[in-house]
Amino acid sequence: MRRFAIFFTAGFACPVFAVTQPAKPQLHVALNAYLKAKHERTYATPFVPVIPEHYRMQLVDLNADGVPEALVLMLGRERSGTGGQTMFLFRGTKKGFTFLSHMTGIHAPMQGSLCVLDSKTRGWRDLGVRVSDGGAQAKFVRMRFDGTRYPINPSVQPHMQEWPRGKFVLINGDATAKVLAEGRTHFTGLLGRATRFQMGLRHQNGKVTGNYFYKKYGTLISLEGEASGRTVKLREKNGGKVTATLTLQHAATGWTGQWRRTDGRKQYPLRLQLVATEQARRHAGVHGSKVSTAYPRFTGVAGRRFNEAVARGFEKRFREQVGDFQKAFDELDSEPEAFRASYQNWTFEDRAVVRFFSPDLISIQGSVYTYTGGAHGNYGDFPVNFYLRNGAATEVKMADLFDARKNWRALLGRHLRRELIRQEAHYVVEGEVKEADLAKSENFTFSPAGIEFHFPPYEVGPYAQGAFHVTVPYSVLRPVLRWDGPLARW
Repeated sequence: MRRFAIFFTAGFACPVFAVTQPAKPQLHVALNAYLKAKHERTYATPFVPVIPEHYRMQLVDLNADGVPEALVLMLGRERSGTGGQTMFLFRGTKKGFTFLSHMTGIHAPMQGSLCVLDSKTRGWRDLGVRVSDGGAQAKFVRMRFDGTRYPINPSVQPHMQEWPRGKFVLINGDATAKVLAEGRTHFTGLLGRATRFQMGLRHQNGKVTGNYFYKKYGTLISLEGEASGRTVKLREKNGGKVTATLTLQHAATGWTGQWRRTDGRKQYPLRLQLVATEQARRHAGVHGSKVSTAYPRFTGVAGRRFNEAVARGFEKRFREQVGDFQKAFDELDSEPEAFRASYQNWTFEDRAVVRFFSPDLISIQGSVYTYTGGAHGNYGDFPVNFYLRNGAATEVKMADLFDARKNWRALLGRHLRRELIRQEAHYVVEGEVKEADLAKSENFTFSPAGIEFHFPPYEVGPYAQGAFHVTVPYSVLRPVLRWDGPLARW
């Protein structure tokens, strides 16, 4: 028999299985209390509580009172009809949640079915509900609060003439409390008895994406899947085709699981060690400006050696950008007419992905997006590479990698030029950017696959061509690498 805990509220007891705890216990109890009362008014049979896997929830402050409401989308056939799923709305209070209203005909789990609109009626946000088709041909209706509740049936409402403006919600996952941390995580692991690998995942509301690579090769293998409770289920994909499944389970001793080929002919046990989670900061400024940063926070004695150095760089960029935005707006305050649309919604976003981790060497690919008015924003990558030198985290520079007695820049420049011409980088094809220019790049990360160089828009081609990335394998670089350098292990 499965063990369960009992939650009490307002005289109602609701069993919750210990292995699948709800993300929001108060909401879970309120939902089951409402369903139980409704069931007992209609049926003589015992009420069976809904478990967190059977619904999806999202908290949104619909009435701007500082306390979020809960949107609860039921999953499964027992609470669905030909038009879609049932959604319950609960009003948030300081003591918990109370039932507000419900809607039918919510198309789920298809993405883009429900939008919390920017517009309001009677002080409450309108809801945009998709009622037909999908993609660009989708038709939506506007569900308005009438002072007491929202309408029940979207299908009888008039179609919106414009595309919904707001935030689409209830896209992924279920209502379980998920052990996999939100944001990015990085793992080292063992497949079978001796095959070592590293895995990077990104988790958002139950949806998981990422990749992994075998330490021997370094080639990235794409992953996508879902997190629920203590479990993560992933699909390995190659060229759009699912080639294997990975099931990960978290226990007191850590993460374990199984890798299984889709045809069932091969399967291996997995053991994983979490080595990094994500640290995030956000700042909301005037005129809709936003500055954010997110970077890895390493675990364990070995990982913590790098944390101060990594955080210092990202936090410095964060503080400087907050200051730069504020300084620009202060200078323009004396000219209100100068603002208009060009000075609205300025954005700076730093993100990071761990490309390689070992106790004495890390490589992180930072990425930045900026928008300060104009036709479009800009983006690019930047390196965060450190190795332990005399017990201290030291930044890795190109000169640290190569034998100064050898003409490594000429070899590197030739390879980069050849690969960028193959990718049709316009400025390289036309000869504006030469081999010597390419060989000076310090924008690189590394993994067992080789050294990857990152060229943002405008560096080797126009903005329309986007960014370029070139991996130079160790088979090319090995003759010129330092025998005692950070990458000598490859």
